[in-house]
Amino acid sequence: MADLALDPASAGIGLTPNQADCMRVIQELMDQSGVCPSYQELADELDLRSKGAIHRLITRLIERGYLRRQPHHSRALEILRRVPLNFDEPAFVLSADLAERRGQ
Repeated sequence: MADLALDPASAGIGLTPNQADCMRVIQELMDQSGVCPSYQELADELDLRSKGAIHRLITRLIERGYLRRQPHHSRALEILRRVPLNFDEPAFVLSADLAERRGQ
C-alpha cells in the first residue's frame, strides 16, 4: 500500500464521529493485516448490529472521497485519504476474537 500524505488541516473534516471511527478502524485493520476488513468484522469492531449500517458508512466515506471500491473484487476498498488516529488514546487493537479468526 502506498504511503498517503495526511493533510492535518483537512483530514477528517466533514465526517461524522461514526464515519471517522469507521475510517480509523479500516486504516488500522488494513495496516495491521494488509487485508480489507469484511462488513461483519467492521460491525463487530464498531459495536454495530447491522452490516447495513456499515454499508451506509462505507457509502458515505466513498462519496466524501476517503475510500474507493475496486470493481469486480470482494472486500476491496482502497484508502484515498487517511484520517488522523487519536494519539491521546491507545492505538486501536484488534478484538481477541477477530485476531484469532485472522490468525494473529
